Amino acid sequence: MILDLPLELTEQVLLRLPVSDLVPLTSLSSSFYELIHNSHLIWTHHLREYGLLGLSSDEDGNTNTLEKFRARFLNVRELDAHLSHLSHDHLHKPVVEIDLEQDVIRSRITNPDTHEITFRHLNSLVHSPNEFTNLTARFYAQSLLITHIQAGILRDLERCIAENDLFQGSLMVSRWVGACLFEPSVVHSTTPTECIPVRETIRDIVEQCRVLIPSSASIEDVIGVINRVLYLDFGLQKNVDNYYDFENNRIDKVLYQKKGIPITICILYHEIASQLGLRLPLINFPRHFLLSFQDSSNVTMYIDCFNKGNLLTRAQCLQLCPVSGIADKDKYFQPTSAVNVLARLVRNAVTFGQIVPSVQDRQFFALNLFKLMSYLAPNDHDSAGMAINLSLDLQIKCNFLRRFASINVLDTWEKYCRTIAEAEEMSKQHLKVKLSKPDHILYSIGSVMLHKRFNYTCVIYGWDEKCEMSAAWQQQMGISRLEHQGNQPYYKVLADDDSERYVAQENLLWTRGVFIPHRHVGKYFSLFDGERFVPNSALKTVYKYLDTG
Repeated sequence: MILDLPLELTEQVLLRLPVSDLVPLTSLSSSFYELIHNSHLIWTHHLREYGLLGLSSDEDGNTNTLEKFRARFLNVRELDAHLSHLSHDHLHKPVVEIDLEQDVIRSRITNPDTHEITFRHLNSLVHSPNEFTNLTARFYAQSLLITHIQAGILRDLERCIAENDLFQGSLMVSRWVGACLFEPSVVHSTTPTECIPVRETIRDIVEQCRVLIPSSASIEDVIGVINRVLYLDFGLQKNVDNYYDFENNRIDKVLYQKKGIPITICILYHEIASQLGLRLPLINFPRHFLLSFQDSSNVTMYIDCFNKGNLLTRAQCLQLCPVSGIADKDKYFQPTSAVNVLARLVRNAVTFGQIVPSVQDRQFFALNLFKLMSYLAPNDHDSAGMAINLSLDLQIKCNFLRRFASINVLDTWEKYCRTIAEAEEMSKQHLKVKLSKPDHILYSIGSVMLHKRFNYTCVIYGWDEKCEMSAAWQQQMGISRLEHQGNQPYYKVLADDDSERYVAQENLLWTRGVFIPHRHVGKYFSLFDGERFVPNSALKTVYKYLDTG
């Protein structure tokens, strides 16, 4: 009997069993129960196997590895269940939108252990070594990972705003952008790393300044030293050649490239000055950004950080603005808060982000930046309208309306509800359950096809017995020129150019099985078997006959 073996050998045998086999063994006898329950070796092995070992909390001295495994394993199971729910809930939504207000999101960032497990498990799904399997879990894991990161950033950003920490807040904005772009430095670690060691770089600049500042220095002397070290020694300059690159709004990227725009260069200058003991108010000037100070004669002067720290009078500042006929108004020279500066950073990123090439990427990018704006600037009417228009999820639209306090709900609600109703009516066509596949539907869901005319490869994820698109769409696409026009099966396909298309049956040909690297392939399929894509459980709820085939 196995229990007659030495303890070390018994443990070696048992640790090779899956967890599902270990649990029944504990009920066979008290000896098995005690051995399995108390074995540090067995449960350490399974913690490692599931990627649940080496969390920060493992340093607390708690040696009950079974207790750790049980808690962490259940945590992972709950996360997988949430991914499955997302799969069914988002099948027919063009964009995966996960509400940051959900309890499942908030609870996972408040507990450090849970936060770390979530981060690890989602990353393990996203970066699974076999790109042909577990497609659905990988697809939704990426969206949930981004949302999880954003929830953590919001938590940290709230602290920055409360402490009026502009520099750290600008780093949080940069990380938010990085999460939207799925940058490895942001999404692969619970402690994201910037492209340059930001705080160390700032500290080095500050230390160089300290060495050069004389003991009896005036405020003008200190500013002169900052200008020398920052612009001459470090080499920071204005980015006039690529001004509208949204990377110019990311403080770590500006430090790395040593190029920026007025607002980000001002933030860097402001942080360096603060560490040297200077308090320079931030001036949210039209189409520019400035810092102000009282000179030795108690006259208010302005620092044009974009132009190598030039000192300007009020009259000279007005000449910076290209708007003709600008009046000398006090409001242009009023100090602003850290949260207003951060909101302007995000507005810039939204505007500059219009150069993102893909329409889908641009919509996702803008929508996620407006989510951040709804927290930073709840009275920004224009941003609220854009956010609500971009969002395709009713609950998230409601959240935007709630957070953007300046929106007159009674005036706007009818308009947006009408838009939602139209979108939902269109989606009902896609939600018609198909119990069988008629004989004239020649091709199957999951089949890899070739377009006869345009020569792109694609995979079928749905079909209609005839063209269900509007008359205007059919006219625009030249459907009348096809042999069978709209009275033939039409297929919904994911193409190898990352587009989604609606294709007439007469335009498709069978082709050899190749993997289609479309961003939404995991939305509809669980795996690729080398010849065809296998539909996931969510898709089978619409095409019921797939469950019986």
